[in-house]
Amino acid sequence: MLHVNHTSVDPDALRARLSELGSRTGSAELQRLARGAAPKPGASVATPQLYVDWVCTILMDCFRKSEDPAVFELLFELNRASFLHAIEGSLRRASAAVDAQDVLQEVFLNIYRYPSRFEPDRAEAFRGWGHRIARNTLFKFLKRQTKLARFAPIDEEHTQPADLHDVGPERSASRSERAATVNCAYVLYLELYLRHFRELSQKEQRALTLVEVEGWSYRDTAADLGIRLENLKMVVFRGRKKIFRGMERSLVTLRALGAAAERGLARPPIRRSSVSEKSLCDQEG
Repeated sequence: MLHVNHTSVDPDALRARLSELGSRTGSAELQRLARGAAPKPGASVATPQLYVDWVCTILMDCFRKSEDPAVFELLFELNRASFLHAIEGSLRRASAAVDAQDVLQEVFLNIYRYPSRFEPDRAEAFRGWGHRIARNTLFKFLKRQTKLARFAPIDEEHTQPADLHDVGPERSASRSERAATVNCAYVLYLELYLRHFRELSQKEQRALTLVEVEGWSYRDTAADLGIRLENLKMVVFRGRKKIFRGMERSLVTLRALGAAAERGLARPPIRRSSVSEKSLCDQEG
């Protein structure tokens, strides 16, 4: 077995998926990794860690170029346990009542929607870049919790608060049962988010990238874009609103298509502006 970021993976199964994705996306690097070879001249896969690092880095680079959800799905599977382990470790040290799973989802959402900022210049490129995003995302969650804690009421002076980190057997079983469904839905949401993010202006994309991924302050971001602080806040607000409205329209279309398929009817007519949603349904179905 090959140990990939706290997860045991069958090497043969992994190489088969790399070969399939390499053929699907035209990635010669993935094809070479599928054969157990280095992805590019001068690279080395002499150790299991180097091989794993190159697999993740090349997968991220392939997703950056192709935007293929299947590539991102494998990247998510290989790194989910590692990211969750790091997040849970940081939360234990911070003694914070933050759900690690919520942080994890936000981390991969940021990775999914900003692939253009990734540089595959070394084997551990994705590991370093991804965990940097994880740290920034966790910091945002902790800041948000600190603000909310200022307004938390204290009903009784000697009340012992519940341990929010304690996951009981019922909750654990429920999470396991829903994991597969949630993962599929999560990849779908990421795909929709990225599609509508691409429709934003360059200024809106830049503003959201700096604020939500890089963790820049509003003041520094406004200086980078050469606009006033008040204008930046409006740019960020409008960018988020456009994305969420677009996702809402897409989900309505997808629900209509799914309902029609269940009834055995022909697909409903799709507006010209919904071509991306239709193609997404074709990919999923």
